[in-house]
Amino acid sequence: MSHPSSAPDYSVVVPVYLGQDTLRPLTAQLVEFFTTTGRTFEIIFVYDCGPDNSWQVIQELRAELGPELVRAVHLTRNFGQHNALLCGFGEARGRFIVTMDEDLQHRPADIEQLIRRQREGNFDVVYGRPGMLRHSRFRNVTSGAMRRLLRAGIPDLHPDYSAFRLLKADTARSCLDMRNSYTFLDGYLTWVTTHVASAPVEHQPRAAGRSGYTVGKLVAYSVNIFVTFSNLPIRLLTFTSVAVFLLTSSYSVYVLVRKLVYNDFLLGFPSLIISIGFGVGLILLGLGIVGEYIHRINLKTTRRPNFVKREAV
Repeated sequence: MSHPSSAPDYSVVVPVYLGQDTLRPLTAQLVEFFTTTGRTFEIIFVYDCGPDNSWQVIQELRAELGPELVRAVHLTRNFGQHNALLCGFGEARGRFIVTMDEDLQHRPADIEQLIRRQREGNFDVVYGRPGMLRHSRFRNVTSGAMRRLLRAGIPDLHPDYSAFRLLKADTARSCLDMRNSYTFLDGYLTWVTTHVASAPVEHQPRAAGRSGYTVGKLVAYSVNIFVTFSNLPIRLLTFTSVAVFLLTSSYSVYVLVRKLVYNDFLLGFPSLIISIGFGVGLILLGLGIVGEYIHRINLKTTRRPNFVKREAV
């Protein structure tokens, strides 16, 4: 089974790490969905060097279904899910791009919900919003805490962001020029567009195997993303340093005036307080200023776009 060489309507990008047992049923469900709905499509598997035989399964699927329908990229090492998705964006030929996990927790049939929602408002991005997460209780609690942390640090981040997305191809490709040690695709998308929506979908139990994300990895990843994409820590440091500087400076002035007027302090106390007060205040103020510069350097090295055009008429 193959499609003509013309660009398909949809490109489904699937990062693969531990998918040897789920890739075949996932592909079968995707083929059934798009064939039934009469939409042209391609599937792009990006193999992220997992410790199983996923690449062999991908090659078999490509041989069975044809290179026009199943395309594959083998990365040189494990770069992480979001970097694998960016790689897939560069290979995609469709007008729209769908991203989903390989573990069947995202139902291919629910792509229809994303498509309908996108058409309602011509949205640039539509996230799948699961009613109930089918992870372990502990994983759900820790993931929820990390999501709240990221949403507090990145106010423009859509509250329903997830790995199940439908994107306009131009929106997805706008992320390709950005570079960061801790890639966070949804953070990139907040820099590209605010025309984002979500649609209700089901979240199924993992069909086979185990997740490549441990709780420790999730925590470390979330903290790194929070520090990289959010200016909240820097702003807290800046505001705190300014407040401490004003407070210590005011008290130092008070001590100096009282020393000159009443001269009722112990010998050496005024000079000690003034030197410590001004010194600590200046140090913290300097740290706040340096932090603001570092944040701007981070934005520059990340290549955050100054603008992204929707259309020109």
